[in-house]
Amino acid sequence: MNIKIGTIIKKLRTENEITQDTLASAIGVTPQAVSRWESGGSYPDIELLPVLADFFSVSTDELLGYKISEREAELKNIKNEVHRLATVGASVDEFIAFARKAYSRFPSDYWIKERLASYLYYKWRDTQESNLFDEIKNLCDSVIAGCENEYIRHNATGTLIDLYLRNGNTDKMTEIINRIPEMRFCREFEKACGIGDGNTELYVQEQIDRLTFCLANAIRQYATHNDLPNDRSTWDKKIEMFKVANQLYQMIYGDNLMIYHAFVSDNYRFLSTYQIAQGKEEETLDSLEKMCYHAVESDKSFQNDHGKHYTSIFTDKLTYEYASQDTYYTENWTHSKCYNTLCKLKQERYDSIRNHPRFIAVVNRLTEYDKEMNS
Repeated sequence: MNIKIGTIIKKLRTENEITQDTLASAIGVTPQAVSRWESGGSYPDIELLPVLADFFSVSTDELLGYKISEREAELKNIKNEVHRLATVGASVDEFIAFARKAYSRFPSDYWIKERLASYLYYKWRDTQESNLFDEIKNLCDSVIAGCENEYIRHNATGTLIDLYLRNGNTDKMTEIINRIPEMRFCREFEKACGIGDGNTELYVQEQIDRLTFCLANAIRQYATHNDLPNDRSTWDKKIEMFKVANQLYQMIYGDNLMIYHAFVSDNYRFLSTYQIAQGKEEETLDSLEKMCYHAVESDKSFQNDHGKHYTSIFTDKLTYEYASQDTYYTENWTHSKCYNTLCKLKQERYDSIRNHPRFIAVVNRLTEYDKEMNS
């Protein structure tokens, strides 16, 4: 039983992205004590059991090995319900109400904290309710300080940066941004230099992958940012930027784009917005057809390609790795790519070509595949 307690403590700590140091500090013991519990070398004093149970938001029975599967099932159901709420188009208030209920049940779960902070931020952004600001800040601070999952921590950091940006506190926003490591000082850069484990080729490809993502995203931000005036004098320049970004994806990943079909699809949609503004209907329709193709391919890849390898010479050691419900992409893609793309096509800018047979064909194809995804 003693060894089982240590195993469960380690499991709960790992699930909640909590370090041994953080746990030790919170309950008033040394990190070495936590390490001994988890390795089976000793076990917690009996008076610490309620403290540990409260910290992890579990019962002492669960801490001793009972009903742990029920807790895991409940957390899985919470994530499934978040997905369902998004699918049915729930309101921000409905998301907040559900997240608050989940948070009251699992107050130490960083994923739930981050989701609640995100939903509260969406409401604060629209209402500027002063009572929400500190709550969002405290939730994000907690996630950033204690969570080891980089995707969850990244989301919380982004929310906090946007919070300070919209609040006009550029000093705090800059302070948070400056905590993030510079691009050159990252694990991909160091591992790509070789660490003697025989996997240097893999590490180089991982660096190429991350650099491609960052560079293409930077090009998109450059093209869409308010600092580059959105008037006729810049439209050709913006169109060229999106074309270059897509060429970059094609050069690195070849035709087997897998998850990057989604980004290429978005770029073609952006292209179409400038082309339709210029009155170039045929070019707009060309871009929309390519957008549609890549949106469908993105959804197909999401369904079928988890764990499969890319085929480009630059990325053939890498796999489509975003299969887990705990990863950044699947957490945030609560609708199919086809569904999200269809929503964008409802914008008034496309009214002049809405009845064109090619536009109708694009809408029909996206609608058809979205139904296949949800059947």
